[in-house]
Amino acid sequence: MLKIFRAAALALLFATCITECCAKLTDEELLAKAKSMEAIIEDGLAKLKIPGAAFVVSRNGKIIYTGAFGKTTIASNFPNPITKTTLFPVSSLTKNISAILVGALVDAGTISFDDKVRKYLPDFFISNEQISAEFTVLDLISHRSGLKHFAADTLLQAGYDTGKIIRGLRFMKQKPGEFRKKYGYQNIVFGIIGLVLEKATGRKYEDLVKKYIFDKMDMDCSSAIRLSAESSTLGYAKYMLARFQHDRQRLGIWRAIVDLVRSVFSHKSKDVVTGHFRSGNDVTPLPEIGMFHKFPATAGVSLSSQDFAKWMEMLAGEGTYRGVQIVSQKTFRILTSNMAEVKNLKDTDHTFPKFRYQRESMYYCVGFFKGIYFDNGQNGREMLSHMGGIYGSAAFLAVVPSEDIAVGVVCNLGGVSITLFSEYMVHQYLDMCLGFSKVDWIQADIEREDYYKKQQDSYRASLAERNIAPMRDPSDYVGTYSSELYGDLVVTTDHGKLYLTNGIRKIHLRHLNGNTFEFPCKDLMFCAFDADETATFIEGEYGNITSLYISSLSENDTVFKKK
Repeated sequence: MLKIFRAAALALLFATCITECCAKLTDEELLAKAKSMEAIIEDGLAKLKIPGAAFVVSRNGKIIYTGAFGKTTIASNFPNPITKTTLFPVSSLTKNISAILVGALVDAGTISFDDKVRKYLPDFFISNEQISAEFTVLDLISHRSGLKHFAADTLLQAGYDTGKIIRGLRFMKQKPGEFRKKYGYQNIVFGIIGLVLEKATGRKYEDLVKKYIFDKMDMDCSSAIRLSAESSTLGYAKYMLARFQHDRQRLGIWRAIVDLVRSVFSHKSKDVVTGHFRSGNDVTPLPEIGMFHKFPATAGVSLSSQDFAKWMEMLAGEGTYRGVQIVSQKTFRILTSNMAEVKNLKDTDHTFPKFRYQRESMYYCVGFFKGIYFDNGQNGREMLSHMGGIYGSAAFLAVVPSEDIAVGVVCNLGGVSITLFSEYMVHQYLDMCLGFSKVDWIQADIEREDYYKKQQDSYRASLAERNIAPMRDPSDYVGTYSSELYGDLVVTTDHGKLYLTNGIRKIHLRHLNGNTFEFPCKDLMFCAFDADETATFIEGEYGNITSLYISSLSENDTVFKKK
């Protein structure tokens, strides 16, 4: 009898421990942990030289915490303190918003996940005819095209126009059987969903986001247009003039004129951040570029912290915001179902640290990553997440359904190659809430940067030391070099110096070794990467220069042939 009593007592004690261990934190506990993050975030901003950030915590039905830190810019032109209404670009976190927008239009019966892309874009072509004919709306937004990561991104980053970028997809290589089988993260393919939605509705992408999301959720401090348009009346007037032809076709000329005048005079300028770039110890403001608004559905949305918190609340509510259905529960489940398995994550992958992310069973869904977040293999929780960051800003969101926690961070220094501050601050907060082992995530980001810098320095040194040789006479390199994918590059010389242009930008080629030259990546590409790229001229059978290889324009192993 005593043994039975002891066994029952132990079972009760064990059950009590499990219940306490697994009990969700109260709102008050979540808030207290969020407030304890303030000092950590301030420390991170100082150590990583990030001008400003926002941090939000929500759960189903309520906002727990909204915090704004730092300044809009380090520039001397009167930087403002960041407030809860300051707009941050969220880059690829836009994909999460676009996925919900597609879901809302599916619920409305406007489109279907199974609609063929060619129903709306008859000239759509990717890889080959069979795949192009089968490609659906769902294929566009689930990273299962079978193409390599970031296919055709170099065309976007080098400033080519939208038509040329889309045409570039027809030249992308794909191995047989990889369509709908292989995960490959995409910006251009995903961004085409915006064009599909515009064709299906006759409305611009930014109008659809406003109607189906921002207005329904009272997200008044959010935008899907360029920040230069949001931050000044003149900028907004330029934006309205640029879209006048669209509005004229939809509304008629007189209504379009009235709408233009009314919109410009009623526009209220918003406080916005400036993006920043870090090279070594130097942090510099970046000028705004229109690159991402060529495909706004992939990276064109900006959020304030108060609206970011509302967005997180809706995600925690599985598509419902305070009784308002943004997408149906059925559709939300489709959006969060496994589409493309994320395989072969390296142990050195700093975005998904191996001691926090299970290497098996990670998937891209539709606008979400889904995987297991754990503590060195223990106490795993399913997590939905998405990151964003490539030009001057970075963002990250995560939802842990079992704990009813939704948390997001955005900062105005980025992107992913510069800092993982947003990801790591989310990790920091989740670790606190889940009772995981302590990690100095700020130091982890510092060490990550050092790791990549050493790799970059080592690679550059190897190039400089390989087959050391002088350069040829500069005139030997002069000429026009062409490729099917990128078109023409023109090399010229001026006072013994070599210059290269793609018709958009002109860059100076600095001699490195033999027929290899180098140039700052940001001189040719519109994205700010802290790296040098190379231009290597290739000799033919008789010693004459016959072709050119550019490391930053190398999709499909492209070699530019001399004309």
